[in-house]
Amino acid sequence: MLAELRPEQLAVAEQLLLGGMPAVRQAITEQNAAAGRDGTPPIAPEPLMAMAEELVPLVNLASWKDRAAAAQAAGKEFRLRELRAVVAAARTLSLDEEGRTLSKALQESLNQRQGALRDEWTGRMTAAIESGRVLDALRLSARPPEPALRLSAELAVGLAAAAGAAMTAELTPDAWMALLMAVLESPVRRTVKPVGLPDSAETKESARRAAGAVPELAKLVGLRIPPPPPRRTSARQPVTAASGGGPASES
Repeated sequence: MLAELRPEQLAVAEQLLLGGMPAVRQAITEQNAAAGRDGTPPIAPEPLMAMAEELVPLVNLASWKDRAAAAQAAGKEFRLRELRAVVAAARTLSLDEEGRTLSKALQESLNQRQGALRDEWTGRMTAAIESGRVLDALRLSARPPEPALRLSAELAVGLAAAAGAAMTAELTPDAWMALLMAVLESPVRRTVKPVGLPDSAETKESARRAAGAVPELAKLVGLRIPPPPPRRTSARQPVTAASGGGPASES
Protein backbone atom coordinates (compact mmCIF):
# COMPACT_ATOMS: atom_id res chain seq x y z
CA MET A 1 0.00 0.00 0.00
CA LEU A 2 2.78 2.42 0.93
CA ALA A 3 4.69 1.66 -2.26
CA GLU A 4 1.75 2.68 -4.41
CA LEU A 5 1.23 6.09 -2.79
CA ARG A 6 2.39 9.42 -4.16
CA PRO A 7 5.33 10.99 -2.29
CA GLU A 8 3.15 13.67 -0.68
CA GLN A 9 0.80 10.97 0.64
CA LEU A 10 3.49 8.82 2.17
CA ALA A 11 4.19 10.85 5.32
CA VAL A 12 0.47 11.16 6.05
CA ALA A 13 -0.08 7.42 5.60
CA GLU A 14 2.81 6.63 7.91
CA GLN A 15 1.25 8.79 10.62
CA LEU A 16 -2.09 7.05 10.11
CA LEU A 17 -0.37 3.71 10.61
CA LEU A 18 1.25 4.98 13.79
CA GLY A 19 -1.89 6.31 15.44
CA GLY A 20 -4.73 7.15 13.07
CA MET A 21 -6.15 10.64 12.63
CA PRO A 22 -4.95 11.83 16.08
CA ALA A 23 -1.38 11.06 15.05
CA VAL A 24 -1.79 13.15 11.89
CA ARG A 25 -3.14 16.10 13.89
CA GLN A 26 -0.30 15.78 16.39
CA ALA A 27 2.33 15.70 13.62
CA ILE A 28 0.87 18.86 12.05
CA THR A 29 0.83 20.61 15.43
CA GLU A 30 4.43 19.67 16.13
CA GLN A 31 5.57 20.72 12.65
CA ASN A 32 3.87 24.11 12.97
CA ALA A 33 5.34 24.60 16.44
CA ALA A 34 8.81 23.95 14.99
CA ALA A 35 8.05 26.34 12.13
CA GLY A 36 7.11 29.03 14.64
CA ARG A 37 10.41 28.61 16.46
CA ASP A 38 12.31 28.78 13.17
CA GLY A 39 10.37 31.77 11.88
CA THR A 40 9.06 29.87 8.85
CA PRO A 41 5.42 29.92 7.68
CA PRO A 42 3.16 27.24 9.19
CA ILE A 43 1.54 24.62 7.02
CA ALA A 44 -2.22 24.67 6.46
CA PRO A 45 -3.74 21.66 8.25
CA GLU A 46 -6.93 21.40 6.17
CA PRO A 47 -5.42 19.90 2.97
CA LEU A 48 -3.41 17.35 4.98
CA MET A 49 -6.41 16.35 7.06
CA ALA A 50 -8.49 15.95 3.90
CA MET A 51 -5.77 13.76 2.42
CA ALA A 52 -5.68 11.71 5.61
CA GLU A 53 -9.44 11.17 5.46
CA GLU A 54 -9.08 9.82 1.93
CA LEU A 55 -6.25 7.50 2.94
CA VAL A 56 -7.92 6.05 6.06
CA PRO A 57 -9.78 3.23 4.22
CA LEU A 58 -6.63 2.18 2.34
CA VAL A 59 -4.46 2.27 5.47
CA ASN A 60 -6.98 0.38 7.58
CA LEU A 61 -7.39 -2.31 4.94
CA ALA A 62 -3.64 -2.74 4.52
CA SER A 63 -3.12 -2.90 8.27
CA TRP A 64 -5.90 -5.48 8.61
CA LYS A 65 -4.41 -7.58 5.80
CA ASP A 66 -1.12 -7.67 7.69
CA ARG A 67 -2.91 -8.98 10.80
CA ALA A 68 -5.01 -11.41 8.77
CA ALA A 69 -1.99 -12.80 6.91
CA ALA A 70 -0.16 -13.28 10.21
CA ALA A 71 -3.19 -15.08 11.66
CA GLN A 72 -3.44 -17.35 8.63
CA ALA A 73 0.28 -18.16 8.70
CA ALA A 74 0.25 -18.94 12.44
CA GLY A 75 -2.70 -21.33 12.14
CA LYS A 76 -3.67 -22.92 15.44
CA GLU A 77 -0.78 -21.16 17.17
CA PHE A 78 -2.61 -17.87 16.75
CA ARG A 79 -4.53 -17.02 19.92
CA LEU A 80 -8.24 -17.60 19.57
CA ARG A 81 -9.15 -14.26 21.12
CA GLU A 82 -6.97 -12.42 18.62
CA LEU A 83 -8.35 -14.47 15.74
CA ARG A 84 -11.87 -13.53 16.79
CA ALA A 85 -10.84 -9.86 16.84
CA VAL A 86 -9.33 -10.05 13.35
CA VAL A 87 -12.47 -11.70 11.97
CA ALA A 88 -14.69 -9.10 13.63
CA ALA A 89 -12.56 -6.24 12.32
CA ALA A 90 -13.13 -7.41 8.76
CA ARG A 91 -16.80 -6.46 9.09
CA THR A 92 -15.84 -2.81 9.61
CA LEU A 93 -13.83 -2.56 6.38
CA SER A 94 -14.55 -2.26 2.69
CA LEU A 95 -12.74 -5.41 1.57
CA ASP A 96 -11.26 -6.01 -1.86
CA GLU A 97 -11.12 -9.47 -3.44
CA GLU A 98 -7.96 -10.42 -1.57
CA GLY A 99 -9.46 -9.21 1.68
CA ARG A 100 -12.68 -11.18 1.15
CA THR A 101 -10.69 -14.34 0.50
CA LEU A 102 -8.67 -13.82 3.68
CA SER A 103 -11.78 -13.02 5.70
CA LYS A 104 -13.60 -16.14 4.52
CA ALA A 105 -10.62 -18.38 5.30
CA LEU A 106 -10.22 -16.91 8.79
CA GLN A 107 -13.94 -17.21 9.51
CA GLU A 108 -13.82 -20.89 8.57
CA SER A 109 -10.79 -21.39 10.80
CA LEU A 110 -12.56 -19.63 13.67
CA ASN A 111 -15.67 -21.76 13.22
CA GLN A 112 -13.62 -24.96 13.23
CA ARG A 113 -11.69 -24.05 16.35
CA GLN A 114 -14.80 -22.93 18.21
CA GLY A 115 -16.58 -26.10 17.13
CA ALA A 116 -13.74 -28.25 18.44
CA LEU A 117 -13.84 -26.44 21.78
CA ARG A 118 -17.61 -26.84 21.99
CA ASP A 119 -17.42 -30.55 21.22
CA GLU A 120 -14.72 -31.13 23.84
CA TRP A 121 -16.63 -29.11 26.45
CA THR A 122 -19.95 -30.84 25.88
CA GLY A 123 -18.25 -34.22 25.65
CA ARG A 124 -16.65 -33.77 29.06
CA MET A 125 -19.97 -32.75 30.57
CA THR A 126 -21.77 -35.70 29.00
CA ALA A 127 -19.13 -38.12 30.28
CA ALA A 128 -19.34 -36.61 33.76
CA ILE A 129 -23.13 -36.97 33.84
CA GLU A 130 -23.01 -40.56 32.57
CA SER A 131 -20.43 -41.52 35.21
CA GLY A 132 -22.39 -39.88 38.03
CA ARG A 133 -19.99 -36.96 38.52
CA VAL A 134 -22.78 -34.40 38.55
CA LEU A 135 -20.81 -31.82 40.52
CA ASP A 136 -18.06 -31.86 37.89
CA ALA A 137 -20.62 -31.51 35.09
CA LEU A 138 -22.25 -28.52 36.77
CA ARG A 139 -18.92 -26.80 37.29
CA LEU A 140 -17.99 -27.40 33.66
CA SER A 141 -21.28 -25.90 32.49
CA ALA A 142 -20.48 -22.67 34.32
CA ARG A 143 -17.10 -22.30 32.59
CA PRO A 144 -17.50 -22.57 28.82
CA PRO A 145 -14.19 -22.30 26.93
CA GLU A 146 -15.74 -19.56 24.79
CA PRO A 147 -18.05 -16.86 26.20
CA ALA A 148 -20.57 -17.32 23.37
CA LEU A 149 -20.92 -21.08 23.82
CA ARG A 150 -24.27 -22.35 25.10
CA LEU A 151 -25.54 -25.76 26.15
CA SER A 152 -27.69 -27.61 23.67
CA ALA A 153 -31.31 -28.06 24.74
CA GLU A 154 -30.79 -31.81 25.12
CA LEU A 155 -27.71 -31.42 27.30
CA ALA A 156 -29.33 -28.69 29.41
CA VAL A 157 -32.33 -30.93 30.12
CA GLY A 158 -30.07 -33.87 30.99
CA LEU A 159 -27.84 -31.80 33.25
CA ALA A 160 -30.78 -30.25 35.11
CA ALA A 161 -32.37 -33.68 35.63
CA ALA A 162 -29.10 -35.18 36.88
CA ALA A 163 -28.52 -32.27 39.27
CA GLY A 164 -32.04 -32.49 40.67
CA ALA A 165 -31.80 -36.25 41.15
CA ALA A 166 -28.44 -35.90 42.91
CA MET A 167 -29.73 -33.36 45.45
CA THR A 168 -31.37 -35.78 47.90
CA ALA A 169 -32.20 -35.62 51.59
CA GLU A 170 -29.74 -38.48 52.20
CA LEU A 171 -26.68 -36.40 51.26
CA THR A 172 -24.53 -34.85 53.91
CA PRO A 173 -25.18 -31.12 54.30
CA ASP A 174 -21.73 -30.32 52.91
CA ALA A 175 -22.24 -32.44 49.79
CA TRP A 176 -25.73 -31.00 49.22
CA MET A 177 -24.42 -27.46 49.66
CA ALA A 178 -21.61 -28.08 47.17
CA LEU A 179 -24.18 -29.16 44.60
CA LEU A 180 -26.33 -26.12 45.36
CA MET A 181 -23.40 -23.75 44.87
CA ALA A 182 -22.58 -25.38 41.53
CA VAL A 183 -26.22 -25.25 40.44
CA LEU A 184 -26.40 -21.53 41.24
CA GLU A 185 -23.41 -20.88 38.98
CA SER A 186 -24.72 -23.07 36.16
CA PRO A 187 -26.93 -22.01 33.23
CA VAL A 188 -29.60 -24.59 34.21
CA ARG A 189 -30.29 -23.21 37.69
CA ARG A 190 -33.94 -22.35 37.02
CA THR A 191 -34.83 -25.82 35.75
CA VAL A 192 -33.17 -27.92 38.45
CA LYS A 193 -35.67 -29.75 40.68
CA PRO A 194 -33.95 -31.03 43.85
CA VAL A 195 -35.68 -34.14 45.14
CA GLY A 196 -34.79 -33.61 48.79
CA LEU A 197 -33.23 -31.44 51.43
CA PRO A 198 -31.00 -32.68 54.29
CA ASP A 199 -32.39 -32.01 57.76
CA SER A 200 -29.97 -29.22 58.56
CA ALA A 201 -30.58 -25.61 59.55
CA GLU A 202 -27.77 -24.50 57.24
CA THR A 203 -29.14 -26.26 54.17
CA LYS A 204 -32.68 -25.06 54.84
CA GLU A 205 -31.55 -21.46 55.20
CA SER A 206 -29.43 -21.74 52.05
CA ALA A 207 -32.39 -23.21 50.18
CA ARG A 208 -34.56 -20.29 51.25
CA ARG A 209 -31.98 -17.79 50.04
CA ALA A 210 -31.48 -19.61 46.73
CA ALA A 211 -35.18 -20.12 45.96
CA GLY A 212 -35.27 -17.03 43.76
CA ALA A 213 -32.65 -18.53 41.45
CA VAL A 214 -33.73 -22.19 41.81
CA PRO A 215 -37.55 -21.93 42.03
CA GLU A 216 -38.16 -25.61 42.88
CA LEU A 217 -36.34 -25.12 46.18
CA ALA A 218 -39.33 -23.09 47.36
CA LYS A 219 -41.43 -26.26 47.60
CA LEU A 220 -38.86 -27.91 49.86
CA VAL A 221 -38.91 -25.06 52.38
CA GLY A 222 -42.61 -24.23 52.21
CA LEU A 223 -42.35 -21.00 50.23
CA ARG A 224 -44.42 -19.83 47.32
CA ILE A 225 -42.61 -20.50 44.05
CA PRO A 226 -41.31 -17.12 42.80
CA PRO A 227 -42.36 -15.99 39.33
CA PRO A 228 -39.81 -16.12 36.52
CA PRO A 229 -37.78 -12.96 35.97
CA PRO A 230 -39.43 -10.48 33.59
CA ARG A 231 -38.33 -10.53 29.98
CA ARG A 232 -36.23 -7.59 28.97
CA THR A 233 -37.95 -5.37 26.44
CA SER A 234 -36.82 -2.13 24.93
CA ALA A 235 -38.85 0.87 25.96
CA ARG A 236 -40.82 2.38 23.13
CA GLN A 237 -42.29 5.85 23.04
CA PRO A 238 -45.89 5.56 21.83
CA VAL A 239 -46.95 7.79 19.00
CA THR A 240 -50.19 9.57 19.82
CA ALA A 241 -52.71 11.31 17.63
CA ALA A 242 -51.84 14.57 19.37
CA SER A 243 -48.26 14.32 18.12
CA GLY A 244 -49.46 13.98 14.57
CA GLY A 245 -48.54 10.31 14.12
CA GLY A 246 -50.55 7.15 13.69
CA PRO A 247 -50.61 4.24 16.12
CA ALA A 248 -47.29 2.81 17.28
CA SER A 249 -46.19 -0.25 15.33
CA GLU A 250 -43.51 -2.89 15.59
CA SER A 251 -40.71 -2.59 13.08
